[in-house]
Amino acid sequence: MKLTLRLTAAMCGAFTLCAVAKDIEDATPTPAPLLSTDISGSDLSFLTSAAHDIALLAKISELASKHATTSEVQAEAATVLKEQTDAMAALQKLAAGYHVPLDTELYGDDLRLVKSLDADKGLKFDKAYLDAQADADHALQAILTAGASSSDAGIKAFAHEALTRLQAEQDRVRKLGF
Repeated sequence: MKLTLRLTAAMCGAFTLCAVAKDIEDATPTPAPLLSTDISGSDLSFLTSAAHDIALLAKISELASKHATTSEVQAEAATVLKEQTDAMAALQKLAAGYHVPLDTELYGDDLRLVKSLDADKGLKFDKAYLDAQADADHALQAILTAGASSSDAGIKAFAHEALTRLQAEQDRVRKLGF
């Protein structure tokens, strides 16, 4: 009888140890999978860079649509916000086709720009917004120009359409006279 109890205890201990090992294994985090996309190189760079610049333009325009002093700047900012929101939706759809997740969060200098812009008031805000918009437009224009020469038809079409919209935006801002 003693032998049976010891054997049973030994077996239960082994099962308990196995259960603990299984719990530890289940609690071990699984490393994130490597980014597996259907696109690479300059086209991948285009998607991620364009998403960043579109997100920045949308964020500062959202701010300006609420805080601008002049109705012309407020209206322009609302128009840019709508255009960039639509552009981001189109870019996300394009990127999803290649299994590319787009990061639209702002970091570093861009986040500081938004905070600085948010602190400005009155006509100083309007001028600072239009300057920030011009800088963001310039950066986006360079990325879109590169995308327009892509061998990928979807990227090329997106870039051409976005360049046309960006040119119209720049023409409207010039007419504001700031």
